[in-house]
Amino acid sequence: MWQILGTILAIFSLSSISWAQTGSFESRLAEQLGLCTNSRAVGNSYVSPCSQCTLQFVSLSPGQAPDQLFLMEARSPDNCGSGGCTGTVYRKQGQSYITLTNFFGYFERAVARSGNATPDIIYLHNESMQHDFTGDGAKDRAVLKVKYRWNAQRQNFEVVDILAIEASGRKVDPGPFRQMLLQEYRQGSPWVY
Repeated sequence: MWQILGTILAIFSLSSISWAQTGSFESRLAEQLGLCTNSRAVGNSYVSPCSQCTLQFVSLSPGQAPDQLFLMEARSPDNCGSGGCTGTVYRKQGQSYITLTNFFGYFERAVARSGNATPDIIYLHNESMQHDFTGDGAKDRAVLKVKYRWNAQRQNFEVVDILAIEASGRKVDPGPFRQMLLQEYRQGSPWVY
């Protein structure tokens, strides 16, 4: 009985240590990227403390070190506004990181692809009265769920599908709008920069 309890306690301790190390890695990386600060120095009012940020680290480099290509989103007053937060895709170059793509909205999830292909990214975006999704003749505010796929030649994520639309509190079939929205957002997405 005590051996079982000891084993359970050991597993819990290891998982807690692993979580803390992951959080520490995310925090140090976010600070290195300038998204937040771990410094206790007073007077840096332009960058939120990492302890007050919700950090989302998503490795996009299957089969490689997790920080070779990744998305980092820091939810804080510095990185968020009324329509979402900035999530940035970085690539490691030597000992530093370069910015490849910025998204504005809410990161939902990464979707694994076969082999060592870069995962797709799903983002929720708030659209402010650009299209009539409800068919009532007025342009609607809407939340769009958009799928992005990595283009290795361009070293960038590109929109590949509109997965869902919600307008006026109800789900709207994206089918009739899909081609128009894909064409529009491929020419100049308001959420990718």
